[in-house]
Amino acid sequence: MPDAPDAPPPPQWGAQQPSPPPGQPPGWLPPQGYPPQGPQYGYYQPVYAVDQKGNGLGLAGGICGIVAVVLCWIPFVDYISIVLGALGIIFGALGIRHANERGGALKGMAITGVVTGIVALVISILFLAIVYTAVTSIQTTIGAVGT
Repeated sequence: MPDAPDAPPPPQWGAQQPSPPPGQPPGWLPPQGYPPQGPQYGYYQPVYAVDQKGNGLGLAGGICGIVAVVLCWIPFVDYISIVLGALGIIFGALGIRHANERGGALKGMAITGVVTGIVALVISILFLAIVYTAVTSIQTTIGAVGT
């Protein structure tokens, strides 16, 4: 029967010790003769929730602003567009602040909400003013012809 190799002698007093691999504490030595062990079968390792850097306010502002721009061209739907434009501005501004404080997630969508909300609000108000003046001018023209 062949002889087993001898274990290395213990280090001498004052001898240079090998440096540990990165991430290991000082004085750590690799185990001799055994492969590294992984977790045992059935071993439960807890899973922790990761803090996500979402920005729901920025997303809501962007969606409200885009829908407001789409709806601002339709007569009698302008009133909804005014409300959505205002919500897009408010949610977008809050989303920008949230992105600046906690990280830049969806900051572009929040900026989109502010810009499209302002555009939709201005277009809706102008469109309603034009329709109102056209209707009042038609009413005065019909009223003047009837008398």
